Amino acid sequence: MKFNNQLKFIGIIVMLLLARLVDAQILITGQILDAGSNEPLIGASVIEVVAPAIQNPAGTITDENGNFSLLTTSSAPNIIISYTGYEDQTLQGIANAPMKIMLSESSELLEQIVVVGYGVQKKSDLTGSVGSIKGKDLERVVTPNIEQALQGKLAGVYVTPASGQPGSGATIRIRGTGTLNNSNPLYVIDGMITPDASSVNPQDVDRIEVLKDASAAAIYGSRGANGVIIITTKNGSKNKEPKLTLSSYVGSQEVVKKIPLLNGQEFARAYNQLRNQEVYKNLDSIGNGTDWQDQIYRTAPIKNIQFGAGGSNEQVSYNFSTNYFDQQGILESSSYNRASARLNIEMKLKPWFTLGNNVSYAHIREQLAPGVVGTAYRMPSVLPVYNSEGKFTDPTFFGLAVANPAADLAFKSNNHKRESKLLGNAFAEFSLLKYVKFRSNFGYSASSATTRTIEPKFAVSASQLNPKDRLSISIDNPDKNWIWEQTLNFFREWKRHTLGVLVGYTAEERKSDFFGASREGFPGDADELFYLSSGNDTTQMNLGGASDEALTSILFRTNYSLNDKYLFTASLRVDKSSRFTPENRTGYFPSASVGWNVGREPFIENLNIFDRLKCRASFGILGNQAISDRYPTTAIIGTGQNSVFGAGENLNQGSTQLSISNPNLRWEISRQADIGIEAGFFDNKLELEVDWYRRNTYDIIAAVPILKHVGSLNNPYVNTAEVLNQGFDISLNYRKVGTVSYNIGGNISPVKNKVLKLAQGKSEIFDAFINNEPATHTIVGQSIGAFFGFQTDGIFQSAEEVAAGPSIGNEKPGDLKFKDLDNNGKIDDKDRTYLGSVIPTFTYGFTLGGGYKNFDLNIDFLGTQGNKVFNEKESFRFGVYNWEQHVADAWTKDNPSTSEPRVTNGGHNYKVSDRFISDGSFLRLRTINLGYTLPKSWTNRIKMDGVRFFVSGSNLWTRQAYTGYSTEFPNGNSPFKVGFDGGSYPIAKSIQVGFDTSF
Repeated sequence: MKFNNQLKFIGIIVMLLLARLVDAQILITGQILDAGSNEPLIGASVIEVVAPAIQNPAGTITDENGNFSLLTTSSAPNIIISYTGYEDQTLQGIANAPMKIMLSESSELLEQIVVVGYGVQKKSDLTGSVGSIKGKDLERVVTPNIEQALQGKLAGVYVTPASGQPGSGATIRIRGTGTLNNSNPLYVIDGMITPDASSVNPQDVDRIEVLKDASAAAIYGSRGANGVIIITTKNGSKNKEPKLTLSSYVGSQEVVKKIPLLNGQEFARAYNQLRNQEVYKNLDSIGNGTDWQDQIYRTAPIKNIQFGAGGSNEQVSYNFSTNYFDQQGILESSSYNRASARLNIEMKLKPWFTLGNNVSYAHIREQLAPGVVGTAYRMPSVLPVYNSEGKFTDPTFFGLAVANPAADLAFKSNNHKRESKLLGNAFAEFSLLKYVKFRSNFGYSASSATTRTIEPKFAVSASQLNPKDRLSISIDNPDKNWIWEQTLNFFREWKRHTLGVLVGYTAEERKSDFFGASREGFPGDADELFYLSSGNDTTQMNLGGASDEALTSILFRTNYSLNDKYLFTASLRVDKSSRFTPENRTGYFPSASVGWNVGREPFIENLNIFDRLKCRASFGILGNQAISDRYPTTAIIGTGQNSVFGAGENLNQGSTQLSISNPNLRWEISRQADIGIEAGFFDNKLELEVDWYRRNTYDIIAAVPILKHVGSLNNPYVNTAEVLNQGFDISLNYRKVGTVSYNIGGNISPVKNKVLKLAQGKSEIFDAFINNEPATHTIVGQSIGAFFGFQTDGIFQSAEEVAAGPSIGNEKPGDLKFKDLDNNGKIDDKDRTYLGSVIPTFTYGFTLGGGYKNFDLNIDFLGTQGNKVFNEKESFRFGVYNWEQHVADAWTKDNPSTSEPRVTNGGHNYKVSDRFISDGSFLRLRTINLGYTLPKSWTNRIKMDGVRFFVSGSNLWTRQAYTGYSTEFPNGNSPFKVGFDGGSYPIAKSIQVGFDTSF
């Protein structure tokens, strides 16, 4: 009986415990809404916060009405609610009553922090023109370099791919081309000043700021005239648990389009017309012939994988990443392979002392294809790849200048380049007083590249052959740079006043050197036998050189605001450059700007129109010393000028002056003015930013021709021209975050480029000679490198019309007529005229993005309007090349065309004229990216923070009138030769699939 009572007691206890456990699981219900619009948020994540020992915390997402229900493991659970674009919200000890939870938009969207030179500022306090873009907006663009990822993203920033070669960079122009020499912007990567950003992996980028006006860029003084691009890489977020990330994609690429050329039958007909006889008698038997573009292009794979680890606590934040990128080129025998790693660490060792570093290393391997784009364009389509003996076809029936591109790919593709790039800095920061910080930063960069080219002995024709096998090696160390910066910052806020002061001193040195050597005649054709020491020493050649320059600077900047309404910024940088003589070595680069947060004035607030309204204006002076790799103020003497003379006919060693010095050379100066307005509407969902700017560049440094009897091989550098760039930067963006999130944004940048002055006694600059005729003409009143030549005026239809009209003197019926602009009855040099500008009237880009539940979609477009392009590859002929498709309609007696001249091979119809100039405007779908993110309630069960799958495309569609692959030909080495299509590597279109994960 006693035992039974004990059992009953134990049973009652067990039942009570079970009841207690059952009661612990409660059902929580509620609705999640947007705090601003009161709209429901679909797909918001609701996760229970539990002890680490519990493996599978409860979680759910909201439905189409923003409602959720969650069965928890506690009677008073804690839950965390999150939604993209909104602040996370944590609720503690909640009951089971239905709840209505309001989420507010992320403060990051409402108050942006902008990185400026040697510091950061709130965007609301900024008085300069600064464009900003986050790294996550660049990651969707599949490209190995950060320059191309910027294309179309920011107003006033014009980005043109250098070529489609894998790993190729881009040419960037900020607010136009302002000089006759180097117009490239300055790059600052984590505080390290570099001439380019080719070492940066786009997936490591946290944010990019572009300093466009003098107020923003003057702190970089002598190198800020062309704009400054500041790149900040990722670091661990403050007080965040360690996080691992893994992402990857694979894809396929192909040429964006094919150039329409004559097929075999069409070429044969045109060739018969050229020879005025039936060389090809049975045209129907020829068929389509060989499509030589198909012989050199391929469908090529692309792949990328990235791993990262980051985190932080109160003392240390860190971010580590490693990346492998492999891109096979769409042109046979071309590829780019890069392995890179980055480590960023910041350690707060004491409350007053912080140490840190940012360091990256990249190892790059490239295979460089021979120049077969132009030869495939020119190769007659009637010829097969191989002859009846199985050997490469000899094309010299059509001229010695014609080469078989398939043979070049076979014999000239053993061309490999290896490159290493190290970039990093280390810094220490001391909090000396409550409002004062001292920072010492030391940066270093080094790169080296070795190119090894093996060309075996071969013979295809009398002009396409290599009689002796050859090995060429070049070793290039273009960048060995160190910089040491010491800066002192004071910042204090009072009730009505805010004051910031920066003073600093910097010193830097840049060195570079190169070496090259070659030999011929090796004992065999295996790669293992190709070493310089194995070649015939009587054929050896070598060359080498080096450069060294230094710069020291003092800098100052002050920022002041009153009542967060009235803003003032002033800066001064004093540079001393070793490129100039002591008398002209020092340059002073001041700037001043003001701003007015008009939206905080009561009379504007009462209008209930603007959520933000700011006006600003700036003026400043910047410099440019990026002239060349040599010292323009020092003469260069060249050796090896040997000659045989004298009674004994001995070889006499000689030297001569190659470049004359100009000790009076001084800084190139750019004076820039900017007026801007920023406005926000509808709770800052709609944002507008407009800038007007005027940029005058004086004392432009350029090489000016001198009389030959002076005895200098190269023209000396002098301070010569003046150029004006004037225009607008306009950006408009609208975003809505909620059940259906979307954003629509666009930018447009009209710009006018005008030469105001050339060198004393010089009224014009001719350049880009084609068939010994200048194709560009730079004069006062027009843009730099304007196209120049004859204007066509139809086709001569008869001998009588030739005799009656103005002519050069050798025209025949079917030839082009040119306009007699000076009405003197003949066509001569005075009838050459302006034919258009390569500089676009305006550039633009726009973005469409959206999200619904766990889906996201982003689309980017970009384009230009008003620019011209010169089809250089069609304009010169040294043999009988293939013709473009329009020649199929060439003039004949039976087909008296009024637009297409008779078939000729050079001569009158190939003079530089508007026949070869086309509209270069285009609109391109740059990227499209569709993604799906797994619900957090799923990923938390597998201990992952997020998993996203995506499919994306690049350059999938382009609208353009020009027949070439694209209309972008930057030729960054010369502003006088931009826009000439000589047959460069085309860009590719591609599709990728991939994933992003974090855990």
